[in-house]
Amino acid sequence: MAYDVDTVAPSIAEVTMPDPATDIETGKATLDEYGLVVHKNVLTPEQVDALKARLVEQADLERKHDVALISNQSFTGTTWYGGADGQLPAWQNVTMLVNKGRIFMDLVLANPVVHEYCTHAFRGVPYQLSSTSGIIQREGCEAMTIHTDQQWVPVVTETPIFLNFFFCLSDFEEDMGATRVVPKSHLRPPPELVFDPNSGAHSVEEAETLPIVREAGDMFSWEGRIWHQSGASTSDKVRYSVGCIWGQSWVKPIDNFLQSLHDDVYKSLSSEELDLLGFRVDAAGRMAPRYPGDRQSTNRKVPYIPELRLGADNVVERAPGERGNVDSFGALKSASK
Repeated sequence: MAYDVDTVAPSIAEVTMPDPATDIETGKATLDEYGLVVHKNVLTPEQVDALKARLVEQADLERKHDVALISNQSFTGTTWYGGADGQLPAWQNVTMLVNKGRIFMDLVLANPVVHEYCTHAFRGVPYQLSSTSGIIQREGCEAMTIHTDQQWVPVVTETPIFLNFFFCLSDFEEDMGATRVVPKSHLRPPPELVFDPNSGAHSVEEAETLPIVREAGDMFSWEGRIWHQSGASTSDKVRYSVGCIWGQSWVKPIDNFLQSLHDDVYKSLSSEELDLLGFRVDAAGRMAPRYPGDRQSTNRKVPYIPELRLGADNVVERAPGERGNVDSFGALKSASK
């Protein structure tokens, strides 16, 4: 695939937002054409209330304990961990939601709509969770610079590498800093960015972005090549959302779940859930235990092998299962004994 702006991509000034989808097949076609899709009523009012309550509780306590990821504005990309000195920050990100309540794990990993879109967008290529975030945006938050989620990828790809989802836990109104997009911009090269050590990344290309105005309970998704930004908030209303990014399994995830997943959470997960968090080896991603009995890949067991010395009291541990060898795709194969 090569970008052909003149014959494929419409003029940025001519684009319009697609109609919301209420069924998955319409949504898939919309995602293909526009590079984004809005899907109505994915969450019930009860789910919205429960998710929002857990998010607010977690966010409040992270500020209280001086460990919140906060920012005074999103345009500069300047963020820090702290408590906002008792003030409500314009922007707060509750990261690694998989460690912060089973309710988030169920939303992100078990939602069939998400997996329908991922399977379609990635054209059957194995995928895994890349990041989870609970985002709270208040008055004073500035607009983010226009960018794409795979801005850093040095090649043109036939399919998106990432697929981003936002679950609306409040209404998304334009003056609340609703996410803004350029529909069909996945047919164009990414915007050119310049980097300033004091103010972060800035796009040098002008583009008219359109707001994704939605109601609580709706979900919207955009693929990794879409131009987008968070909007500026001038409203006294607070914007709440849960976001998750999925990526093709060969791409390094944003959140290192293999290292960051809390032990008690890890022990509670099924093999299928661990697969979605990157514990399954497909074409890449080998795991070796750090100590006997450490976490393992769900489909490829590796023995614990430290530095071995003659005459030393060496500690080794064979991997569970039969002796075997590993094929080129990481699956354990039985070998003759």
